[in-house]
Amino acid sequence: MTKPLIIDLHLDLAWDALFWNRDLTLPAHEVRRQEETEWPQVAEEFDTGICTVTFPEMRRGHVGIMLSTIMSRIEPRGERRRDGMRTQEHAMAVGRGHLAYYQAMARRGEIKSVRGIDDLDEAVAAWQYPTETTPIYHILSMESADPIADPDDVEFWWNAGLRVVGPAHFGHNTYIHGTGTEGGLKPPAKPLYKAMRDAGMILDITHMADQAVWESFDLWDGPIMASHCTCRSIVPGQRHLHDDMIRELCRRGGIIGLVFCQFMIDPDIDWSKRPSPKTWVSKYAMDGLIPHIENIANLAGGTTANIAIGTDMDGGFGAEMTPTDVDTIADLQGFSPILQEAGYANEDVTGILHGNAMRFFRSAWSDRS
Repeated sequence: MTKPLIIDLHLDLAWDALFWNRDLTLPAHEVRRQEETEWPQVAEEFDTGICTVTFPEMRRGHVGIMLSTIMSRIEPRGERRRDGMRTQEHAMAVGRGHLAYYQAMARRGEIKSVRGIDDLDEAVAAWQYPTETTPIYHILSMESADPIADPDDVEFWWNAGLRVVGPAHFGHNTYIHGTGTEGGLKPPAKPLYKAMRDAGMILDITHMADQAVWESFDLWDGPIMASHCTCRSIVPGQRHLHDDMIRELCRRGGIIGLVFCQFMIDPDIDWSKRPSPKTWVSKYAMDGLIPHIENIANLAGGTTANIAIGTDMDGGFGAEMTPTDVDTIADLQGFSPILQEAGYANEDVTGILHGNAMRFFRSAWSDRS
């Protein structure tokens, strides 16, 4: 029986490859071996996390379509995060480097860009009967809009394949307040949003501070999503979505990608006070996401149509913080039977694995045809 296709709405692969110097063409356990034997002091000092996502692992798990991120932001280096840039020009340069990485992987045949409905149809067809060399199709996204110099720069990024922009990340940046801050949109955000909307981009509200979320709802009238979030009513902390935000996002036809991280699943963890992954003992398997699915479905009026997967695996954490039944991203195939055992119909399961995301992108892009 062919494994079902999985779409992952958030993977920081370029950041993972370049910041941690990982060769993502290797199996995850080979990357782990390298880090354990060749530079263990680096892994220990910088807390790289245990590698879970590489192209071979994605193929094993039939994670055939992903949102790949450009991820660079302005933020002073702190105790937990050391990848922030001092200036927007720094962030712009790093963002162009991430783009160059994806272009290099495309030339190698590891990945292939999805820029519209025709490409999406090609991806689905290719992953019906994939081979060991079938490319992983990627929709280019951005986490923190700092790499976009100004509204005029949106055209460059659109032509480069960028289709989804999450303006916020940790801290506050050129355009917006994000995780760990209080505030809304900054003056440059409004012309940026207009340029994004005119180009046909999708807005991602993940990591926005609360005020910024509501100001974005007021300003934005295009397709909107939350690529990697869970529910604040279940897990405390500003990083997660308030129920009212979920209601509004669902009302607009948006989708929410479930994050496969203990910090986003465990009700005993407050995001603002989360412990070090080195000392935390993971408690939840993938079924720990079921309460989040139930809550979102209830807020959406009894439907799972707005729920997808946005694992964020290796986006600052690794196997030490994934669900206890996930060693690499290939293990996402185990999510389907968990959903079935929880009583979800095959249609709901298929929707969560890939169908809801496909429908969302088709709708977003058909508006431009």
